[in-house]
Amino acid sequence: MAEQPIRLLIVDDIQSTRDNLRKLLSFEDDIEVVGTAGDGKEGVEEAQRLHPDIVLTDVNMPLMDGIQLTEQLTQDLPGSPVIIMSVQGERDYLRRAMQAGAREFLIKPFSHDELVAAIRRVYAMEVKKGTFLTRTAEAPPAAATSGRFGLGEVFVVFSAKGGVGKSIIAANLAVALARETDARVALVDLDLQFGDIGVMLNLNHSRSITDVVDAQDHLDAEILDDILAVGPAGVRVLLAPVKPELADLVTPDHVRTVFAEVRKVCDFVVVDASSHLGEAILQVMEIASKILVVTGLTIPSVKNARLTLGVLESLNIDPERVLLVVNRVDGYSDFNKEATEQYLRVPVAVQIPHDPKAVSDAWNQGKPFVETQPEAEISRAIRELVFRLVPQEQPAVVGGDRKRRRGIFGR
Repeated sequence: MAEQPIRLLIVDDIQSTRDNLRKLLSFEDDIEVVGTAGDGKEGVEEAQRLHPDIVLTDVNMPLMDGIQLTEQLTQDLPGSPVIIMSVQGERDYLRRAMQAGAREFLIKPFSHDELVAAIRRVYAMEVKKGTFLTRTAEAPPAAATSGRFGLGEVFVVFSAKGGVGKSIIAANLAVALARETDARVALVDLDLQFGDIGVMLNLNHSRSITDVVDAQDHLDAEILDDILAVGPAGVRVLLAPVKPELADLVTPDHVRTVFAEVRKVCDFVVVDASSHLGEAILQVMEIASKILVVTGLTIPSVKNARLTLGVLESLNIDPERVLLVVNRVDGYSDFNKEATEQYLRVPVAVQIPHDPKAVSDAWNQGKPFVETQPEAEISRAIRELVFRLVPQEQPAVVGGDRKRRRGIFGR
């Protein structure tokens, strides 16, 4: 909660809406409505007069719409960030709003809690960025980013098509890495449209990679710490956007910024990659220590793995950086290990057994099977994968007390 009230300007061409918003917010001690305006032009004038902390504006208004207002305020009053309201939830509106400089996009009807949370979230982010200099002049400096462990290693988990268990391998791998190496581990969901990591780990967290879009020019360890969720074994998780249409807001530049920052404060970064080899995924593969190509022992899966390996070869990615992981191994597969290796001309690094009950329980409970069933064969296979990824000179912690590394990412 802010020490001083968050000064808010409301801009909407409907009088009853302005009145209702003012009334709703009057119950919040940390939010003060300092003015209202009935159209975009008047909104700009009031913002220039009042210098509010946040401007809350509708999109569709006479004389000047909310996106035009946002563009002008972003240029003239960067210290008054904008939250846009609209009944339109289409991708084009979202993109235009963010390109204009809006910090949040609320789709009507929204609840009182959603509105208040958005206002507080934008204000907190702007404080960290130093937007309100007069209010943060006496604030203690942010925690410095620790680089004493060097840049973290990146492990990309990839499959050419969905349905082979890529995401559940990525999630369990991240948790096992944290458990077995006592390292600081991040898990990044780069399946931007339909990422499942948040559901898989039962994470109730409102922040996602789209929050990086606004913070890109000011992203540091403390801001990133707020955006990342805390998963099992202390794994820090960067979630995919909450809605598929928000995926387009995340550019390769944003992804580059994320990895530049998260690698400074984590020892290992596990990436659950989308099945589309777009620019963002390819640039992450370029910096990856290892690329895990996941396949099943079915004809379509092995065919897609062969195509993937061919693409990686054409990109001149060192074969030593590529590990072939075979998932759902049982006695009824179309291929066996030897036939797969012969067809793909790549050795199988790890075989993960087919255990539908363990996987189903992990999904339904939101808990990784490496924690709930550590002695199951499927969990042992994930730990074997950990030892293939982590150099032998980095000792694994098998049991006993751990001294976890502290700092803002070691909580």
